[in-house]
Amino acid sequence: MLDYVEHDGYSVGEALQHWQRHADRSPPPMLVGWVAKAVRHYLSASAGIAWGQALPDESELTPVSRNWGRRRQFDVGDGGEVTHEEVVSGRRFEGSGVRELRLLRTRSVRDRARDEAEIALVAGVVASAGVVLSGMWEKRPLALRSAPGPHRVRVVEIGCSDGSYNVLFEGTTQQAHEKYRRDAEPAVVDAASGIGYLPGPDCGGCDLIGLCPAVPVRPGLLGVDGSSLPRRSWSLSSGRSFDECPARLVAERLFLPRERTAEDSDYTRRGQAVHAWLEDLHRREPARTCATDEIPPTPDEWSAGRWSVAGEQARLGVQMIADHTLTCALRGPAGHVEAHPELPVVVFDSKANVVVVAKMDLLYRSGDVWSVRETKTVSALDESDLLTQFPQLALAVVLSAEDGIQAGERVRVELERLSASGPVTGELDVDDPEVVAAARTVVRARAEAWHASPSLTAKPGKVCTTCPFNQWCPESKA
Repeated sequence: MLDYVEHDGYSVGEALQHWQRHADRSPPPMLVGWVAKAVRHYLSASAGIAWGQALPDESELTPVSRNWGRRRQFDVGDGGEVTHEEVVSGRRFEGSGVRELRLLRTRSVRDRARDEAEIALVAGVVASAGVVLSGMWEKRPLALRSAPGPHRVRVVEIGCSDGSYNVLFEGTTQQAHEKYRRDAEPAVVDAASGIGYLPGPDCGGCDLIGLCPAVPVRPGLLGVDGSSLPRRSWSLSSGRSFDECPARLVAERLFLPRERTAEDSDYTRRGQAVHAWLEDLHRREPARTCATDEIPPTPDEWSAGRWSVAGEQARLGVQMIADHTLTCALRGPAGHVEAHPELPVVVFDSKANVVVVAKMDLLYRSGDVWSVRETKTVSALDESDLLTQFPQLALAVVLSAEDGIQAGERVRVELERLSASGPVTGELDVDDPEVVAAARTVVRARAEAWHASPSLTAKPGKVCTTCPFNQWCPESKA
């Protein structure tokens, strides 16, 4: 859309029609609604941006159609050297010795925290980059063409949700290079010389799935057959979104802005705040058990991560955190406990052709024994089928039975419930065939409807009232 406007001179309406008419496939309706507003917000912000120092000869900046990038060599020790390519993407402008890069943010940037390493990386690349002739995702190395360097550089971020903007950097090329060396180069060298694996949600789009040593292959994990279908990613949260409304899953995968107040009840915020507080405690090094004095100091109002709670739910959350200290999994001799909170676990089910992405509340080792601890906050205890109540527990049992959590290690599966009446913990026997079979039934039931669906169309109804994407959905009943 912006290419059509900035490079071809289309109006926003003309660009929208052209994009929809010439897209490889029909864009999802929610994406159309979002993009139409985002483009207008971007253009409004661009018109309002003023340089702190006037451009030479009152020249205007003109849009640049190609990406900017550069190639560098880094010494990684022992005489080794690695070639590293740095490319910046965004909206590029230049003129009269000036280069400007506008970074697009999906949400508002009014209160967005600065990331000095990112700013330094972008400023350094813009200051000395050549023009990237090859496609962004083509096989490396990139084809680069040298270009006259600028005298001044500016980096701006624009919030497409509301047209807000921040000038992140404005200065000479020398200042840009100095900032890069100070704030970005150490992290770039670490990334360039890194040899580890970081399995996570992005694994579904990786061509090395099936070969990567960090992603075990477990055919039949989900209990569905789809080897002839395109490879996809699945998690319990994506399955839950599909069950509520398939179009919601589309919006999530497009990272469209969401109205969280629509979906976050007081109970949800309390549960998330408790989880975030415990996660911070479990990330301490060395790992140690949570203590009774490590609770929020202001019981009536407190926050953890991005979650804030007040009143009755805040007080109940404090009680749950205090109760957790009685059942905390990280007990044991110093140095014999290892903790990995919110650990992503990725497994490839080659029979379903699906990359399964799970997140364990806590994977921990006490002595020589590995365990998964799923922690749930509930208003009242319910002793009906736990695997059905908590499908995360069922998936953990299946992953443990398939040796998909900690390769070569038997992993216990535990459940900790924090409720108004106190904490309750228990263990599921992953060696019991009946327990494993029941867990497989739950996992298959959560995955099979999604797996068999040929399209992700809207299913409007009562769910629209709590859908965080209803502002973009033309079929919303909210």
